[in-house]
Amino acid sequence: MRKISYSFALLIVLLVIACSNHLSPEKAIQKLGANPYYEIDGNQVYQKDLASYKPTEIAAITTYYNKDAVNRYGEKAIEGAVIIETKQFATIKFETFLKKNSKEYEKMLNETQIIDIQYILNDRILTENFEGTLASIDDKLLKEIIIIDQKELIEKYQIQNKKIGVVIKSKAPKNLYNAKKKF
Repeated sequence: MRKISYSFALLIVLLVIACSNHLSPEKAIQKLGANPYYEIDGNQVYQKDLASYKPTEIAAITTYYNKDAVNRYGEKAIEGAVIIETKQFATIKFETFLKKNSKEYEKMLNETQIIDIQYILNDRILTENFEGTLASIDDKLLKEIIIIDQKELIEKYQIQNKKIGVVIKSKAPKNLYNAKKKF
């Protein structure tokens, strides 16, 4: 039995918290080889680097195996690939995507403090750990983006502590673990 390092133990915790592939976190870990390829926010890292991240900083983790991993990341991913996005990275990703798809969103984002925005996905009020979910929406999934004012936030969603609502209608990704819960 191989020795489990602190970094690998941290990876297990992170996968349980933020797994974003269709497998359960436990099955995802089992499919990885002893030395998978790691990437955080688009940059290659090593297993030892995982210890410098707190689980609360992680928005999403996607794992790839076999030919899929090698096709995406080359021979360095022969034992699988673990692709991690931090909340900061995922926020930039979903904001960029939403701005591209809605001039009204772009204008609102430029005029409103982040703390005053409430995101609502498919009528579900997003309160915490939603950055990875929003970052997983792409052109094929997105149906609609609607910006609502404080009055409508209060009337329709009973949200009183935010000034602007961003209502997003989207299909759920097919390969997302727990997609029904997140979407």
